[in-house]
Amino acid sequence: MSIFVKDIYEKINQFAPFATQEKWDNSGLLVGDPKQEVSGVLISLDISVNALKKAQESGCNLIFSHHPVIFSAIRNLYADSIVYQLAKHDISAICCHTPLDIAKGGINDLIVQKLEAYISIEDEILPLEDDGLGRIIILKNEISLPEFARIAKNALHCENIRFSANHQGKIKKIAVCSGSGASMLEDLSGRCDCFLTGDVKHDRWYKAEELHIALLDCGHYATEVIMIPYVAGKIHEAFPELKIIEFAEGDPVHYV
Repeated sequence: MSIFVKDIYEKINQFAPFATQEKWDNSGLLVGDPKQEVSGVLISLDISVNALKKAQESGCNLIFSHHPVIFSAIRNLYADSIVYQLAKHDISAICCHTPLDIAKGGINDLIVQKLEAYISIEDEILPLEDDGLGRIIILKNEISLPEFARIAKNALHCENIRFSANHQGKIKKIAVCSGSGASMLEDLSGRCDCFLTGDVKHDRWYKAEELHIALLDCGHYATEVIMIPYVAGKIHEAFPELKIIEFAEGDPVHYV
């Protein structure tokens, strides 16, 4: 039985509806033909040079990624660009960004699940924002920030975690947002003791201190790469005969 790009798109739309994406986002079928028959799907956080190479080597003519391969308007298209190479080699690209962050069971819920393997969490898990971005969890017992940082590092397999230097109190109510969520800090005032996210800029550390919120930067990659086996499982469940390649190429940043 043939499987087409549109079939994969429709399956993804069931568990992470594309219509829920933020207005600034660009999720969906971004490169390719919905009527193209799929030989295999490579699932990656990003459509990088290495991801494209792996898809070609593996005989996959569809790449699913979390981050959009096209985000803003393209003003030129050179032969060595990823988008050009995708089209040249008849490789379609489905990208599901904020819908996968927002979705029930999606990336932010996956972070909570990872943490729960290391620490006891009460049943109450709330959306961080009205649009569904982020989560708020309540621990069963208070904990120090350094201890929670160690737990988060183990749970998310981080090479490196940054956390607030001047926070002295215990934490119990924790907000979580995958990727880069530090712009939400002002909305969290009075709603949590601690905020776990990634890509925290310099000024945000001072804003968190001002708001009395402990801040953890677990990195963009570590907070989102956990989507790969989740999406692979969803697609395999619907299309068990389809070749699926999970490609986690590692954090593009190294630390010394």
